[in-house]
Amino acid sequence: MVAYSCSIERRSTYWMSNILDLVVILAHRLGLALAVVERLDLGLERCIEHVWRDTIVYLDDNDPIFIGRAYGRVSRHLLHEELLKRCVESGVSYLSTKVERIFEASSGHRLVECEGNIVISCRLATVASGAASGKLLEYEVGGPRVSVQTAYGVEVEVENNPYDPGLMVFMDYRDYVKQKANCLEAQYPTFLYAMPMSRQEFSLRFDQMETCLASKDAMPFELLKKKLMSRLETMGVRIIRTYEEEWSYIPVGGSLPNTEQKNLAFGAAASMVHPATGYSVVRSLSEAPKYASVIANILKQSHVKNMLASSRISQNISMQAWNALWPMERKRQRAFFLFGLALILQLDIEGIRTFFQSFFRLPKWLSDPPSTLSKG
Repeated sequence: MVAYSCSIERRSTYWMSNILDLVVILAHRLGLALAVVERLDLGLERCIEHVWRDTIVYLDDNDPIFIGRAYGRVSRHLLHEELLKRCVESGVSYLSTKVERIFEASSGHRLVECEGNIVISCRLATVASGAASGKLLEYEVGGPRVSVQTAYGVEVEVENNPYDPGLMVFMDYRDYVKQKANCLEAQYPTFLYAMPMSRQEFSLRFDQMETCLASKDAMPFELLKKKLMSRLETMGVRIIRTYEEEWSYIPVGGSLPNTEQKNLAFGAAASMVHPATGYSVVRSLSEAPKYASVIANILKQSHVKNMLASSRISQNISMQAWNALWPMERKRQRAFFLFGLALILQLDIEGIRTFFQSFFRLPKWLSDPPSTLSKG
């Protein structure tokens, strides 16, 4: 958890004896972006650790589709390090604790109740602790069911790499086994997501993930691992050394937050993960400055502090921030993305190949689709 005020003192008594401007509850680095950009521009180019000159997709043959766009990999370590540094420079203070609940004081302030009987008073509280933030937030009732994107990946050094190290393999849906899949495997169409990293004389450092784009129920990780290893073996790829192993579980779809509630949210907690792709970092980082600016303006309005000091407060000032994050046009966009998710959930492997064959060959395609998509 991080907190922002005009002047922070690093004493344990500070948390319980002062009214802070803003408290951000987080469990990952994207919440730090919101905490730091109230006064700073992002400019995170140095956090991109590798760039490929183009991006390719394989579907059912060896003829790749060239997307015509470079692809960059963000280093989670560099991003975390950079955002932490900027938070310190901006006067952000940290408290390592577990948040139990957030409620309203008679004065109108938000009270953040933490373990160890610590209660922090603040003018606004923002939950940025990921998709599992249900106990701290309210969500719309009757929305779509949450689906899930799962992946198993390894960063390895390999021999006999089949890919051009200058190209990022966005999707490889080819069937290497050429045999009928069992019933369980057939339920989960998967693709290989591969990033050649650095080449030595006879080997290649390689980050690759066997990915199920979306399913109603999570694809078992052991099955993902089995499919990845079977794919690599059939391709003749030999793993020399394993640097890192990863299991990815990304909830997609689901309901929007109730935008009339007084607790704020950001990132996955605010349903900002793209329902049809599972992507979220770019949108979260790009929207953090505007969202933080709206929050800062709310806090700077002199009448707000007077309102919050009164027990007769009736206006929900948090709605200004919610409306900036989820305006009606953005909600319409998300409804369209949910349609895409619903389609993906219905398609088998042949249906997915046919869909992406058409999608990626459009003369002027608009990425995945972009968050800038308008109703026009």
